[in-house]
Formats: sequence, C-alpha cells, structure tokens
Amino acid sequence: MRRIFNLNSKISRMSTKTLVLIPIAVGINLIGGTLCTTLKLPLFLDMIGTIIVACLAGPWSAAMSGVLTNIFLAVVASPVYLPYAVVSFLCSLVTGYLVKWGAFRNKAGIVLTWLSCALTNTISASLVTLYVYGGASGVNSTSVLTVTLLATTKKIFISVISSSMIENMIDKGVVFIIAFLIIDKLPRHFLNQYATNLK
Repeated sequence: MRRIFNLNSKISRMSTKTLVLIPIAVGINLIGGTLCTTLKLPLFLDMIGTIIVACLAGPWSAAMSGVLTNIFLAVVASPVYLPYAVVSFLCSLVTGYLVKWGAFRNKAGIVLTWLSCALTNTISASLVTLYVYGGASGVNSTSVLTVTLLATTKKIFISVISSSMIENMIDKGVVFIIAFLIIDKLPRHFLNQYATNLK
C-alpha cells in the first residue's frame, strides 16, 4: 500500500521521454486554461495535455501534469486554481487507469472514460468550491449559473453540484474530443515509444 503512494518511486521510474512529455502537456493545458479564464468562458479546457499524457504514459505521469498545471495556472492566471490541484490529481488518476485498462481502444470505452472523469471532477470540484470558496470561485462564468440555480432551489449544495455537472459534461467532452483528435494524428512510430494502452 505504501508503494502505491510513494511519489518519489513513481517519478524515478518515469522514462526520460515521459519526463519530457509532461512539460509539453502542461503547456497545452495552460493555453486552454488561460484562454478560458481570460475570456471568462464557462469552460476550463485545462486537461487536454493531461489526457494525452494519460494515454501515452499512464496515470501517474498524467497526475503530475494535472497538478503542475494547477500550480502554474495559480501563478499566471488566478490563485483560485491552486486548491483545485486535488481535482486534477483525482481526474488524472481515474482517466489514466481507465486508459491503462484499455478503455481508450473503442468508442464505448472513451465515452465511459469521459463520463467517469466528468463525474470525478464534478464531485471533487464541488467540494472544493463549497468548502474553500463558499459556493462560488468566480474563476469563470459558471458562478452565474450557480447563482441562478440558487435563486430557484434555495439550496447551495444542489446549485453548486448541478452547475458543476453541466459544466464538466461539456468541458470534458470538448477536452476528450480534442485529445482524441491529437492522439489520432500522432505517427504510429511515436506512439510506439510510449505505453501500448491504445493498441
């Protein structure tokens, strides 16, 4: 059990190719995340690179990409992103392990991975939003939807989790489509250098 959570062990077992891939993924995530924050879009698009890493290099490499993305977004965009690093960590592991178990080899598996990632993000992000930010982080226009639902339901938990679910179903759907299209265009000889989870 201790070995599973030994981060140093996970990092030391990563190949040089994987370690090079992580900053590239973080860069892709930052472009999407910063763009959405700047334009106040009701999306995040900050997991595209993480999904690609999950497919190529596995769950723990993806988790590192996700956490680093949140740290950098907290620096370059808004400190609000920092507590959501745990959300990225959990979503990366869920996605990475589903890919590792072969879920990305067919359309049904991709849909299952998308839904699992969206559900994980909805629950964990809602808890952060509720207990860290009191129900609204203000990082994008989703807060407007939360306030609208709150005016109708009068229940903060239902309002936050409902707006988060709507947002994540759309956001993760777009993210998975973009990530899939990028992976699909990668040369086979490049894919062969990484994990065989897509074969």
